[in-house]
Amino acid sequence: MIRNVRYTSAPRSGNDRKRWQGMLSLLMAAILILLLPLNSLLALDPETSASGDQAISGESGESKKLPDVDYKSKGVGQQDMEIPSLDKVQCASYYCYDRTTGQVIIAKDENKKVFPASMTKILTLALALEYLEPHEIITVSKTAMDATTPNSTMMGVVAGEELEANELYFGMMLPSGNDAANVLAEEIAKHYNAQKGALPTTTPLPNPPTDGSPTTEDPNKFTLIGQFAYIANMKIQELGLTNSHFMNPNGLHNDRHYTTSHDLAMMFDYALNFEDFCTVISAPTHFFKADNKHPFDGWKKVSNTNHLLTDPYMIGMDAHCAEVFGGKTGTTKVAGTGMTVLTINENGHEIITCVCGIPYDVADHQTVYIAAIVREANLKCWESDPVHRVDGNMIDNRGYNAPKDQGPSGNKGNVTVSSPESATETEEPTETTKAPSVTEASTLTPAPEAEKKGFVEKHPVLVIVIAVLATIVVVMIILTIISVTRVKKRRRTGIRKVRF
Repeated sequence: MIRNVRYTSAPRSGNDRKRWQGMLSLLMAAILILLLPLNSLLALDPETSASGDQAISGESGESKKLPDVDYKSKGVGQQDMEIPSLDKVQCASYYCYDRTTGQVIIAKDENKKVFPASMTKILTLALALEYLEPHEIITVSKTAMDATTPNSTMMGVVAGEELEANELYFGMMLPSGNDAANVLAEEIAKHYNAQKGALPTTTPLPNPPTDGSPTTEDPNKFTLIGQFAYIANMKIQELGLTNSHFMNPNGLHNDRHYTTSHDLAMMFDYALNFEDFCTVISAPTHFFKADNKHPFDGWKKVSNTNHLLTDPYMIGMDAHCAEVFGGKTGTTKVAGTGMTVLTINENGHEIITCVCGIPYDVADHQTVYIAAIVREANLKCWESDPVHRVDGNMIDNRGYNAPKDQGPSGNKGNVTVSSPESATETEEPTETTKAPSVTEASTLTPAPEAEKKGFVEKHPVLVIVIAVLATIVVVMIILTIISVTRVKKRRRTGIRKVRF
């Protein structure tokens, strides 16, 4: 039987106090538990994590405080350097030619016999562009590979490889591949025979006999590379160059393979008339396409041996050189080293600089010596015609490792390369608004939007954490109030159920 019994008793203040203390303890424990991951959550906040101690993570993933040292730059970087004066440059000869006006700017022993080394490939590429189609497939022959020498510079093709002529152009000019030069030479000879027929049969012997034997020979009986040499020498004669004679397409040493800095500059001037020649010599790098021996694109990357192409700042920002356009280097132990290169002056003139015979034991000075001669040529060209026609400077046209505060201005020069016949004086450009330099950009006033960021935008994670904690506290308080209200209600009624 269950009866409702009304009773009266003294207030149970002790029990109520214990109940309240328990509820508060529970509330505090819940808050403390939720606060434990607060540090890790705040680490996600871009503002709060930016301040405070710097730390590094070890192998275990734990954060370690960095030593208390100064981490700011002490000045490491590309430093200013001094280019040697013209009289300090060691070379056999040089020739600087303004192809816009047809005038010689500066020269030294320009008609002295020198060995061109790989600068021979300037004419080889010009003849390839004259006789071959860039996308025709060429098969690498064993004879072409056998004509190379050990330890010489190579593109990396193998006998039986089938690839486009275009790939051989880059393989010959950028890494200076002798294998690519030989392959192209054989194809040029084949195409010449197909297009123009047999070669003349009256080639004088280099050492005519005195016993009455024939003093000429038939070049059609030469190897294909020998026939190429004959074709190259016919082109040299056609250009009116009398102090040059070639024996191969790659420049490997031969006492009968010679030229002068003047003649080599004129061969370069002829080659520049081919737009594709300009494309190849101005390329800093090239990736080769897949072929039957290499089943994926990009099987090899080659870089241009012309270091002025990527580091033109060496010439000096005050030299009035708008762009280092491109060129070809050459190096052998006998020839030494050198370069033929095209630069564009700020007055719009196109300057060919050919330097030959830098001694092999100082071959690592090649780029510095070339820069000194190119600098002098551009300064003298500017002095003769100080009219600004090309925007920007050389550093605006190439990526490079320059000293601090010598970065691009943001305006790339509007340089062009044209044949001497079509070269005309360009009107002076209208004034344009220059983009801020790297240095200027770093000192610009921050945007107003960045200054007006509110607390919520600056501390999104912190705001979320606070909101979650506040919600939990409110819920706990509400539950506590409900519980206390029920207890008080039962005490007011004074009724409880008793089981008998």
